[in-house]
Amino acid sequence: MSQQAKLTATEREVLDDVARGLSNIQIALKQFRSHETIRTHVKNILAKLKARNRTHAVAIAYDTAILQCPLPHLPTTQAIPRQVSPPGHAMCEPGQPGRAASAPARRGVRERRGPR
Repeated sequence: MSQQAKLTATEREVLDDVARGLSNIQIALKQFRSHETIRTHVKNILAKLKARNRTHAVAIAYDTAILQCPLPHLPTTQAIPRQVSPPGHAMCEPGQPGRAASAPARRGVRERRGPR
């Protein structure tokens, strides 16, 4: 019996929401169910897929095609497109993580130079 056939439609719906990063309470509100019911569904999903935790269940679901990736993967021969910002928009420069290229230095604030 395939792994996909083991899960009910409700369990697949819960697993899809788990894959989207929703908590049990958020899933319950979205599906108009009790959070205890969602908790039971998650426990059943973990047992049926023999998963250690929610993340492992999602990984198994993608590996066994229970869940499908909504976006097509880029072929390995195609370059990943670079994001171009509009003129005047601050972007980080390579080699200086977290520091915007056009951000002015703050006045009156000294930089820390090690332990005090």
